[in-house]
Amino acid sequence: MTLTTIKRRTGGRSARVRQDVLTHALFELAEQGYTGFNIAQIAQRAHVHETTIYRRWPTREALMIETLREFTQNQLSINPTGNLRQDLICYLQAIARLLQSKIGKTLMMLAFDENLKQANLQLWQERQMLLKDIFQAAISQGQWLKSYDADLVFSEIFGPLFVHICLLQQPITHDLIEARVDFILAHQDFFKLHV
Repeated sequence: MTLTTIKRRTGGRSARVRQDVLTHALFELAEQGYTGFNIAQIAQRAHVHETTIYRRWPTREALMIETLREFTQNQLSINPTGNLRQDLICYLQAIARLLQSKIGKTLMMLAFDENLKQANLQLWQERQMLLKDIFQAAISQGQWLKSYDADLVFSEIFGPLFVHICLLQQPITHDLIEARVDFILAHQDFFKLHV
């Protein structure tokens, strides 16, 4: 996946500085990874003083998390159509591109860092909300159960992708994505919420 910059937002100088810092932080993260992520280098790239960065982000971890949040929001945003199969395939393709990128590999490494576990969990919970939007659109079209275990669906969709990348160290193919989606759709009753 080609590394894309974070989308620019309109606004004044403060907004431009924020966007420049996040863009250069993203490149720093892609090039240097978690251990080499350096505020001084980012400040130099963004043509700002380090204190400008620390004023907004008090720690290197805070800057890293916001950089990843912006990046994943841009990479994983889709507009649900109500066609559950197609929406899930599009979403999983976006997840696959992310996980197979340098940034995605850094994101997976953060899951094992004690200082960033909570922030990383929050990032993935935000992505899970988009998945819930996809299922909500499908529910309104009569393609999915009205009452289902969202956490179980999330783990059944993403678990095999993580195993494929992390343990098997194999690429996530379009065939694998389609097989995952078809498995989920064929086993709706498994995800039924029993109250």
